[in-house]
Amino acid sequence: MRGRWLFLLCLALMAGQAAPAQAERPACRPAWGVALEGLPNALDLARVQAQTGLRPRLVVFFLMWPPPGQKQAFPQAALQAIHAAGATPVITWEPMYLDEEGRERTILHDQVSRGEYDGYLLEFARACRAWGRPLIIRFGHEMNLARYHWGVAAEQYGPAAPAAYQRMFRQVVRAFRRAGADKALFAFCPNAESNPHPQWHGAPWNRAAAYYPGHDYVDILGMDGYNWGASQGRAEKGWDSRWQSFAEIFGPLRDELQALAPDKPLVVFETASARAGGDRARWVGEAREVMARWRAAAWVWFQVNKEIDWRLMPEADAGALKVLRAGDACAGPWLPEP
Repeated sequence: MRGRWLFLLCLALMAGQAAPAQAERPACRPAWGVALEGLPNALDLARVQAQTGLRPRLVVFFLMWPPPGQKQAFPQAALQAIHAAGATPVITWEPMYLDEEGRERTILHDQVSRGEYDGYLLEFARACRAWGRPLIIRFGHEMNLARYHWGVAAEQYGPAAPAAYQRMFRQVVRAFRRAGADKALFAFCPNAESNPHPQWHGAPWNRAAAYYPGHDYVDILGMDGYNWGASQGRAEKGWDSRWQSFAEIFGPLRDELQALAPDKPLVVFETASARAGGDRARWVGEAREVMARWRAAAWVWFQVNKEIDWRLMPEADAGALKVLRAGDACAGPWLPEP
């Protein structure tokens, strides 16, 4: 346990939670990372460095659970590739699987509480312990979006959903503790905007704070959110997007999380800005300054061509990359050597 809490102390100190007041020294800029599709390998990580000219300190990837009763290979190769690239891995652990027809099937909290996944959790936790290096597990991210409805069926996503999510989260963490996987840190990571919205859509139960599993189960506070700019139109996409600043996107959720646990490190695990509708380089610069004021520990860019091409690319984003490459002296020590 000693290594776990020393690492947490390092996180808290570098996030500014126990640092001198703002007037005594300038705020540190946050460490930078990337989120990638699939299981990252050495080629993927080399490509990111070639595209951006930056070495990420965090690398986020996504991993579904297996169907009930089935096994799943531990992502040892991906973790090793991230470690070899000098970064700390972040597993976005999604309690769902694809059925034989390729449809997403959410794993219900009752399945976990009945023990159907005890073997999987124990095996995964033991593999994390054997790997022996720090990693972050972002379990059931963006739980305040109906898109995911972790722990309950889609038609049951309602007032009972937050409690179901809490039970799942706690049971997963307890499994890791029983296995002695002390270097696995757990992140609680809601989306910047709840959907359905507590006020606009008459869903007062769907506040991010309602899902919080408790201080004893959460090591890191996380946030996800995107500036869609002018990339989405009602005729084609069904909704009209607009340019939003980083502070506008994340400010309300950051305040909500700080009220919950002001002593825990804060990380933006997914963000990016569209190019259409504004100045992407300026958005990046303002985002860094806002996070410095907030003393956020790190932020992760979604380096994926998905709904739109969010990637930072040398030809299109010379200005944004220049901003990111500008001196970041405070960020280096935030994480221990991977």
